[in-house]
Amino acid sequence: MKSNLTLAVTASVLLHGLLFLILFVGFGCTREEKTPPAKSLIHATVISPSQLPGNKRGSRRASEIAEAKKHAAEEARRRELEQKKAEEAKRQAEEQKRIADIKRIEEQRKAEEAKKQAEEQKKVEEAKKQAEEQKKAEEAKKQAEEQKKAEEAKKQVEEQKKAEEAKKQAEEQRKAEEAKKKLALEKKKKEEEAKKKAEEEKRKAEEAKKKAAEEKRKAEEAKKKAEEEKRKAEEAKKKAEEEKRKAEEAKKKAEEEKRKAEEAKKKAEEEKRKAEEAKKKAEEDKRRAAEAKQKAEAERQKKLAQQAEDDLFKELGDGDDDVRSGGGSPNGADNSKEIQYGEQVRSLIERYWHVDRSMKGKKGVVTLNIDLNGKILSKSCSGDANVCAASLRAVSVIGSLPKPPSAECLKMNLTMKPQI
Repeated sequence: MKSNLTLAVTASVLLHGLLFLILFVGFGCTREEKTPPAKSLIHATVISPSQLPGNKRGSRRASEIAEAKKHAAEEARRRELEQKKAEEAKRQAEEQKRIADIKRIEEQRKAEEAKKQAEEQKKVEEAKKQAEEQKKAEEAKKQAEEQKKAEEAKKQVEEQKKAEEAKKQAEEQRKAEEAKKKLALEKKKKEEEAKKKAEEEKRKAEEAKKKAAEEKRKAEEAKKKAEEEKRKAEEAKKKAEEEKRKAEEAKKKAEEEKRKAEEAKKKAEEEKRKAEEAKKKAEEDKRRAAEAKQKAEAERQKKLAQQAEDDLFKELGDGDDDVRSGGGSPNGADNSKEIQYGEQVRSLIERYWHVDRSMKGKKGVVTLNIDLNGKILSKSCSGDANVCAASLRAVSVIGSLPKPPSAECLKMNLTMKPQI
């Protein structure tokens, strides 16, 4: 920077010397117009021809000719005087023009010197401003790196916490699976017991049926014997009727057992249906728990984004009074505020994007259009696809930006380059 300033001063001195040389040489080379010497006047005395000796004839005519010559001579003398006055006026006009040109050149030289001095002053101020901006950029970069390290440490703590929560959730899921298996075993056991009971009832019904058939056979035999022996037949008939009644009761009992078996089957089906409903309810509870966890995570991310936005509002809000009060150079203050706003927005995006080693050495240019309240109207990116995708996801997480310091910040082009 110091060498550039020295070169600028040297060039300015050389240009001034060259300008002075041109002006002085121009004055020395200016041709002075010499005033032409006044022409010699011829004084003549006009003698009338009539007064000459021996010329008495035509005196009147000669007098007229003499008068005409005299008038012509006076007219010629008058014209000569007017021509001399015109030439003198022309010479004075040319002299005034030359003096005016000299004054104009001198004023032009002074104006150029003032302009060059202003340009040199402007260059010095710009060099000073660039040095200040570079210093601020380096400080902002250092601050961003420190903040990034803090975010990485915070991210590691959060990942560890997530791992512990995942482990706890896996343990709860294992317990739920064991409870589910236990419920299934109990259900299967009840079903087998119901099935055995139904088979036992069926076996008893078959035995009762066989027994009834045997009784019927015996009744027929008794009837045959009753034909042979009436008394024995009547007694056998009564006995057969009694046996028949018992058989009917046994049949009714078998039908009752069958009905009970059907009810047991229905009950088993009802138990199966309840078990399925319990399974569905457990799955629904699991789904709701997952949704609640996702919602809680979204709320946490939202709070983090809000906190980061509040921090950015606070950082940008600390310098608003200086900008409004007009302290220092107006142009320098506005540019500094706009640069600071852009750097803060870039830092906010870097706080929420996720990068990997495949993005090393790559970059993307994010274009943001916002309104005066900081609402993001549109976003786009050009450059590496992975860098652009990570940057635009971070912008979506942020949602909105603080109010910009001026209308020049309504459209921003931010170069995003992962520091890996």
